[in-house]
Amino acid sequence: MNQHDTRVSQRGSIIALHEEGLSTLGISQRTVLKWIHLWQEKGRLTDLERRPRSRVTSVDEDEDLLQAAERMLFKPATEVREAVGLQVSMTTVRRRVHAAGNHHRAPAKKERLTDAHRAARLAFAQEYAAKDMEFWERTVFTDKKTFNSCSHGRIHLWRRNNTRDHTAAMGVVFGGEALNKTISLSKIVSRSKTV
Repeated sequence: MNQHDTRVSQRGSIIALHEEGLSTLGISQRTVLKWIHLWQEKGRLTDLERRPRSRVTSVDEDEDLLQAAERMLFKPATEVREAVGLQVSMTTVRRRVHAAGNHHRAPAKKERLTDAHRAARLAFAQEYAAKDMEFWERTVFTDKKTFNSCSHGRIHLWRRNNTRDHTAAMGVVFGGEALNKTISLSKIVSRSKTV
């Protein structure tokens, strides 16, 4: 028995007890009187069918929101709404884009390791395993450092389920190469292009 059937059954019990002249313990008098009155006036114990909320956007506006989100991958819902020029809530924008299967998620920062990556790392380690102490004394070790040049916080992008490793779903990465103690930074847009 589902929740709707249970409610109707309880309401039927209220009416049956009332007709027998018995009281209904544990149910407020206001609720009892409401269902007795509805039964006597309308002859029903079910709720009226609820009408769905009216949509504030048309099909064309929904499509415009989706296209804007796909075009502006790294932009939040506020900027997507402004680009389309709609006067709707952020919740509406998110609902429309989510209904199309896109969600605002953190981008992948790096691709997943493959067997080829593992083999290359092992070969690198084996190549340098036998180096002498003089070699290692001339070696500089560095670590990654993450910094933001703005206060936007964590970067997100609009993407579909199971697209974490697609090139378009990768975050913007800066890479550099040390040459004579100077570092030239390159903005890497995708794995195949460098700007």
